[in-house]
Amino acid sequence: MDQLDMDNSTPNMNSNSNGASLYTTVDDDLYDEISELVGQRIVYVGFWDDSLADAMEQTESNPVEQNAFDLDLYLEDGVYFELYGTFFYPDLDSEPLVGLEPVSQRIGDLGQSGMWLEEIAVDESDALILVLGDQGTTKIYLAVEGWLLEEWDELPEE
Repeated sequence: MDQLDMDNSTPNMNSNSNGASLYTTVDDDLYDEISELVGQRIVYVGFWDDSLADAMEQTESNPVEQNAFDLDLYLEDGVYFELYGTFFYPDLDSEPLVGLEPVSQRIGDLGQSGMWLEEIAVDESDALILVLGDQGTTKIYLAVEGWLLEEWDELPEE
């Protein structure tokens, strides 16, 4: 896959006060490009200790009450998502999971049998939705407020 255009003039990117640019919406061209990642196995998931939102607001989230998370999602083909303000939904009709422990447990359970990026979708406001699953009936839906897509050469140390 070609490297995504990270130019700040891209209409579906927003910059924060620190000058960092994140994708916040998905247009047709970006959808076509990231849809090429569907079907890849997820080889590593790493939750950030401190969220970007907390750093910008100079606050600290309570891990028990937290419902939006920042994480890295590594795909087998050398690409990873940096996901910011990510909400985890066990199904389409539920509220997001609350607390780092339940979210980590759900991701860990999926990872036991292998986890794949099964679908890329967008919501009514063109925000990114990632559907992760075990190539069966078990799925989790990630609603993402901001993200970057990068390449990796080696996985982070655990």
